[in-house]
Amino acid sequence: MFKTNRTRQDYGCKRGTHLMKGAALLAGALALAACTSSIPAKHNAATEPTAAGTGQGEVTLVAYDSFPLSEETIAAFKKKTGYDLKVVKSGDGVELTNKIILTKDAPLGDAVFGMDNNTAQAAVKAGALADFTGQLAPSVTKARGAEKQLVPIDQGEVCVNYDIKYFQDKGLKPPATFDDLAAPAYQNLTVVQSPQTSTPGLAFMLATIKAKGENSWQNYWKALKANGVKVTDSWDTAFNADFTAGGNKNKSAAYPIMVSYASSPAWAVNEAGDATTIGNVPDTCYRQVEYAAVLQNAKNPEGAAALVKFLTEETAQKDLVENNYMYPVLDSVSLPEPLAKFGAPSGKAVSLDDKQVSEKREAWVRAWTEIMS
Repeated sequence: MFKTNRTRQDYGCKRGTHLMKGAALLAGALALAACTSSIPAKHNAATEPTAAGTGQGEVTLVAYDSFPLSEETIAAFKKKTGYDLKVVKSGDGVELTNKIILTKDAPLGDAVFGMDNNTAQAAVKAGALADFTGQLAPSVTKARGAEKQLVPIDQGEVCVNYDIKYFQDKGLKPPATFDDLAAPAYQNLTVVQSPQTSTPGLAFMLATIKAKGENSWQNYWKALKANGVKVTDSWDTAFNADFTAGGNKNKSAAYPIMVSYASSPAWAVNEAGDATTIGNVPDTCYRQVEYAAVLQNAKNPEGAAALVKFLTEETAQKDLVENNYMYPVLDSVSLPEPLAKFGAPSGKAVSLDDKQVSEKREAWVRAWTEIMS
């Protein structure tokens, strides 16, 4: 059965831990940097993977909390490159990116995975990432973009999901638009994630800006707030504690609408493989690409480059599709049947220009915070 022990898994941990902002985030990140002070600064402006199987020592990957590579795939990386893999989990995607920036002079590891198209530009601008010059498959190169530092690893769509059974039992039509979430019929039914810490939360905020425009999106969020929307610090918390169709089937869960992924319905497919308990709202979807990169000043830049390249190759790509519920960037990897049938791309996902997001994200998040506080 196409299920895993992920956190998009249980569905479980994909995005986040405690809300960190301002001085608290800085202090936490600097404390983490102190813990990694044994890593000497080493300039690595451009990196290429070492020859297959000839690497020695350990590569440390900084990733979001639900990084899902299986033991078999990690062993395959060791066999192919010679390197051991250590994973340091560092919160949700936005929090992860902030830590990478704040610890760039004494990085937490050698490579990073989990920044997305809405956050990675900040790490590039900060000089926290090294150029990647290794050879990539054509489909990966096509998805890469202009930045020499960023390598796409997987892609997906952040969308509004809903609990099918809840709406059937209540005789209520499921939401179909952004406006439905602010309508009285759906009062106190929706849980979202904070754009301060969560990449799905940030993507959803950006989706509302795309849908409502820069002059009206704040009024939309005021309406959501008035309609009882709940905000959590992470995708994991929302899915496992609040969403009625979520990972732990929490009896106290009270929210049948949640910001998650277009692929989420595939996780909830029944044992017969012919139905799911999670529905998707295609008109709310926002495109997401997740990146890996070699960290500037990495202790082992060659090993980091080998890892980044490995993550774009078939073994890792298949693993990420099956355990991360994201879509591959390698076009030779197909979707497993449940994902293709129940969790395929919506065909309606939108996105804002990456440059626009990079320039305005902080101001937008500040405005959102003022509204929701």
